[in-house]
Amino acid sequence: MAAEKMPAVWAGRRRLSLTGLGVLGAVQAALALLMAATVAALLSPEIHSDRWDMAVLAASAGGLGLARWMERVLAEQTGQDYVFEQRRRLVAAAVAAPGYAGSLGVTVTRASNDLSAVRNWVAAGIVPLVTGVPLIAIVLAALLAGNWRVGLAVAVPLAAVAAVLPLLAKVTLRRARALRKRRGRLSAHIADTVVAGESVRQAGAVARELNALDRASGRVVDAAVDRAWVAGLMRALTATAATSCTVAVVLASAAGMADASQVASTLTLLGVLAAPVTEVGRVVEYRQNYRAAARILAPLLHQAEQLKEAERERARRWREQHPGKLSVGGHDRPRGVRIAGLKVDGAAVAELVARPGARLHVTARDPHRVRSVLRECGAVRAAGVIVVDGYDYGVAPDKVRRALAGVASAHAPVERGSVGRLLSYRVPDAPEAARRRALHRVGLGEKADADGTGLRRQLKNGGRPWSVREVTLLKIARAMLGDPPLLMLDGVDDALDDADAARIKGLLAEYPGVVVLASARPERLVDEYSEWCVDSGGEGPVPDAPFFPAHKRIA
Repeated sequence: MAAEKMPAVWAGRRRLSLTGLGVLGAVQAALALLMAATVAALLSPEIHSDRWDMAVLAASAGGLGLARWMERVLAEQTGQDYVFEQRRRLVAAAVAAPGYAGSLGVTVTRASNDLSAVRNWVAAGIVPLVTGVPLIAIVLAALLAGNWRVGLAVAVPLAAVAAVLPLLAKVTLRRARALRKRRGRLSAHIADTVVAGESVRQAGAVARELNALDRASGRVVDAAVDRAWVAGLMRALTATAATSCTVAVVLASAAGMADASQVASTLTLLGVLAAPVTEVGRVVEYRQNYRAAARILAPLLHQAEQLKEAERERARRWREQHPGKLSVGGHDRPRGVRIAGLKVDGAAVAELVARPGARLHVTARDPHRVRSVLRECGAVRAAGVIVVDGYDYGVAPDKVRRALAGVASAHAPVERGSVGRLLSYRVPDAPEAARRRALHRVGLGEKADADGTGLRRQLKNGGRPWSVREVTLLKIARAMLGDPPLLMLDGVDDALDDADAARIKGLLAEYPGVVVLASARPERLVDEYSEWCVDSGGEGPVPDAPFFPAHKRIA
């Protein structure tokens, strides 16, 4: 199977930017030729020159500066536009893909260092090629046409460097891959150390852990220096090539191959040519860094595109099957929740059929299986496994899924953003009044009202500056917003005090949908409930009973 490729740079509005960059390269070449011709005319005793020639020379120099300015702006715009798209895909692959196993440190490295390598290649690699290649080609052609001996003297150093660069590029690629691998390991090590900071302090091993990080950091330093030897050599060779062109022209003039005016015009052209020639070494370095990053990024970006296409297909099929607006709680379909054929870690889960108003306490011999089952219920994508209020939850697009089910888990960190945004995550179009009512229902209304920023209060780093208790209440309010037919609560009562638990218990007593609850003390949140054993081969609740008397537990 062919390896995945990076998304095309020549796409969308970048086509216009790249076309403009190519035009700028041709304009710079034309201005360089005009400058050279003007210099030759000013220095030639046979051609009468006036102030207009001087004005043309000054205007050409100014035009070159303006073209370089616009080139820099368009280059940055092109690079940032490309990285913007890939950053979105990369985060989508990490968040939306089930079973993503990348560590936090590696993911951050990919979103920063690796995408920086991609940006450098597009903005400072492709762009100099787009503008520099036409410039170099036109200038060399003009030199060969004007005086082939001088043109040949300029072409020889350039050809010699061009022959050596591919060999150095291979070495640069190997060392760039080694550096990237060690940098990723260091980032993962740092992230794991910070997360485990409490354990490190309790073990009295801060110095020991720092020494381990020093060793990993030292390997990164060594790899970076190894790459710099080769990258520096490439840049030195291209800079030497630009200087050698000037030396070759001077030697050609000393040998009588060109007069003073030709030498002056040629040196003028070489002054314009020096910048793109010198950049070639940097371009090759950026190319190899890009290839090292693309080796890992390309499969992830391809996966993100597949996830995007799959979601589009789900939305398209859903519109075909359900052309009308989603009607939660309608009476023309079987209501309640049905779970059948669910497998977690290869083991089947007992079938569940629950009517609206049912309260289910999830049990298992292994507490981790309870959490795994609830996590799988929220992530299932198979058809016919979970039916909520008559809708197939597994094949529904994301916009429908969030209307059908609300989930609050004590084990899932809260996102970064304002209180209002986090609260309406499932119901983005919820009016502010509804959001404030949701906060008041769970007991956060006074806190939001007393805060000068209100719903604009920014929460970050797991919900700070709010406490764990307040963040848990926010999760519950979000899950219950809009009264979804299925409500799943995973360990939320552990962070609540007795007053909070009593308040949530009152809300759940009146909740119209099915509540699936994982808790060590379910009686804190519900008075009547049935047990749903999710062990492999466990017994499921009786389908026809709203509260499943065969498994009823009364607090």
